[in-house]
Amino acid sequence: EGSYLSNMGTGKDVLTHVPGVLSDGRNIEVLGRGTPLIYINGRQMRDLSELEHLSSDQIKDVEVVMTPGAKYDATVRSVIRIKTIRPIGEGFSLDSKTLIGTNHYVFGQEELNVNYRTGGLDIFATADIEDFRMKVTNTSRQDTYIHYLMPRKDVHYVQQNVTHYQPHTNIIYGKLGFNYMFNDKHSIGMTYTPASRPTREKSDFLTETFIDDMSDDNLTGDGEEKISRIEHAINAYYSGSIGKWSIDANADMLYQDETTDALTLEISKVSDNRKVTTHSGATNWLYAAKLVAGYPVWKGKLEMGIEGSNIHRTDEFLNPENIILSSSTETKESSGAVFSELTQQFGKLTAKLGLRYEHVDCRYSGTIFSDTIRTYNDLFPSAMLSYPIGKVQARLSYARNINRPAFSQLTNNLTYINRYLYESGNPDLRPTYRDNLSLALNWKWMMAMIDYAHVHDYIINAYSSYNGEPTIALLQKKNTDGFNNLQAMLHFAPAFGCYHPQLMLAVMWQDLEVKYQGKTKKMDEPMKIIRFNNAVNLPKDIWLNADFSWRSAGDSENIHMGMSWQFDLSLYKSFFHDRLSFKLACNDVFASMRQKVTIYSDIRQFYLDKRSDNRSLKLTIRYNINPARSKYKGTGAGNDVKGRL
Repeated sequence: EGSYLSNMGTGKDVLTHVPGVLSDGRNIEVLGRGTPLIYINGRQMRDLSELEHLSSDQIKDVEVVMTPGAKYDATVRSVIRIKTIRPIGEGFSLDSKTLIGTNHYVFGQEELNVNYRTGGLDIFATADIEDFRMKVTNTSRQDTYIHYLMPRKDVHYVQQNVTHYQPHTNIIYGKLGFNYMFNDKHSIGMTYTPASRPTREKSDFLTETFIDDMSDDNLTGDGEEKISRIEHAINAYYSGSIGKWSIDANADMLYQDETTDALTLEISKVSDNRKVTTHSGATNWLYAAKLVAGYPVWKGKLEMGIEGSNIHRTDEFLNPENIILSSSTETKESSGAVFSELTQQFGKLTAKLGLRYEHVDCRYSGTIFSDTIRTYNDLFPSAMLSYPIGKVQARLSYARNINRPAFSQLTNNLTYINRYLYESGNPDLRPTYRDNLSLALNWKWMMAMIDYAHVHDYIINAYSSYNGEPTIALLQKKNTDGFNNLQAMLHFAPAFGCYHPQLMLAVMWQDLEVKYQGKTKKMDEPMKIIRFNNAVNLPKDIWLNADFSWRSAGDSENIHMGMSWQFDLSLYKSFFHDRLSFKLACNDVFASMRQKVTIYSDIRQFYLDKRSDNRSLKLTIRYNINPARSKYKGTGAGNDVKGRL
């Protein structure tokens, strides 16, 4: 509030300028900590589009929590808390947003937020409609090194592929809710959020295969895919205090249904032509509840709580041509957790200790694998010490975390990519455990951080032969052996009058070893990151932003990533005391952002060069009348499993 960041445009624009927070244009990540949970006024954000709904001038402050503690699910390694400016006054308020942009196509968004406040009652609603299209070109090469024993010989099998995609996504999103504050000590509320995200995608491809540099086959074809996604979510909460006790209670219900119908036509110069039709569907039901109670103890506070969830998921896959097996899977998972966290203040020293116990019972049954029952009982400790050394604020923290596989990664359902590549889940996946030790130093406009992690059973992309046929690759998730991970960051954000630069320097390193062509391959090339953001306050109170980001080549998991860079420009101007604002932005001005990766696994090396419509020109217009933000305080329950669904 009151800083130049309030003129960035949206909440997402603000986060890309926060120390240690990274964005690839679509996703948000905390350096060394992966995808964070994001809370807006205590309510968990379920969709990144909510950041686009939030205007930067409505944000009071942003807090990045590197050690969330026992109150959060053990899968949570970082949390971003956003607080908005407390509104003054009552009555009706309206906030509208119109976005129009172009890449290869014209795309747009229309959003309307309304709020009515009287006394302690808030009634609010959101409606959002989006239409987005883009072009994607994937150029890939898969090298397979086959060692035959009978007869003894080595064969180099190569598949080269160029695929053009044109995804077209529509989003229809809504929210309806209320919040009632009885007084300063008690409040209740509920939200209902429906969403529909249908996607249509057309593609065409050319695939050439070679055996020892001799042409083997040539495939051409096209495909069409239709995806239907529907979601209904309900959250209810109570927040209050009774005497010295503080109480927060949340309950969630979530229903999701997704179906995918795909058609692929393949024309071969050598082998048979193919028509492949597939249907896949997944339905999720989730019920979750969470209760947190706090009480002042000695020189601080003790918080205790319980959390539980129950999930029922069904997956099905059909292929009428029987090229790949049809299948169905049912997943039932129940989980429970108890936790406590003690915070104490000893002079300038702040200490926090937490312990969380989680019990998870998973049951999988399917048509192409035997029933599986898995039970997990885990303890997750966490600790944090914070102390000022002169004018430098130092924080040392430790936490043990877990990353459970997404439910789609645990099914045996197959996805047909082409006749040489299938994709499947893996019911044998184990959770990943991670021990994190972090040190952070803050001084005025400087920040430094170093983060070490030892990782057990990490989940990576892995290729193997399908049904023993080496020319057909099966892409799955698999666990690796343990390895170490290190990240370090320096961040500078001085101010020179109307000029506000930000410079971030970071490095990421791992010592992972993978099996490739029967040998051990080290994946330990460090990846360097530079981010240089520039905000200039021009005459007439116009804000110019020029942001540059660069990432060197390096290794992440069993993937070697190529160098990439991007330059963004934008102009922002508001009128009528910020009631009306315009933002004109050109992202990826030089169309330089590309994703180049090489995956090493088993007897295969897979290279991908992905070009997307990152370069775009967008105009955003916002208008508000008597702006007011809801005081909703619900934080949600079962937040980990929502993400895994």
